Amino acid sequence: MADRGTTILDPLAAAIAAASCEEARLSRLPLVGQVTLRAGRDAVSLAGVALDLALPTEPNRVASDGGRAAVWLGPDEWLILLPRGDVASTVARLEMALDGGHFAAVDTSAARLGLALSGPAARQVLAKGCGLDLHPRAFAPGDCAQTALARVPVLLVQRDEAPTFWVFVRPSYAVFLARWLIDAIAELRLAPIPGLDT
Repeated sequence: MADRGTTILDPLAAAIAAASCEEARLSRLPLVGQVTLRAGRDAVSLAGVALDLALPTEPNRVASDGGRAAVWLGPDEWLILLPRGDVASTVARLEMALDGGHFAAVDTSAARLGLALSGPAARQVLAKGCGLDLHPRAFAPGDCAQTALARVPVLLVQRDEAPTFWVFVRPSYAVFLARWLIDAIAELRLAPIPGLDT
């Protein structure tokens, strides 16, 4: 999943790199293949066998085998993240496994771009524009949510304890959101206001 490709975020590469500090690091995620799967509960195990990756059945959870991930989007909807070169064969395997059932497996790779935000202040940066409770007790590694960040619809995934968050956003909002994150990180670098640091 290391395909950088060309995206609308390319002109911001230097600003994204410069924004990072010890407390919060921002980067662009490599382009990944994305397959949106809609299927009933009866198809979950068949789809998992076809993918060789169990689909999460609990709300707002992510299953991963290291190179691929299945993200729960709703009671009958998952987003499969995988190498771009595997999209067509994955859709074909799902179509074969679920043939005769009520389902849809669609290549949605162009629907989202990804940013990664990590570091000890990553939660603080996200909290500036996200209404979710991001405390580690409420949002932990393997959790995901469709939410709003800076009033932009995003898919938020916590990858690890660092914490590292993946933020997936529609390309039409990607530049705005990247600039918002750059500004939010910049606020961490401001010196404390005299008299208010107690």
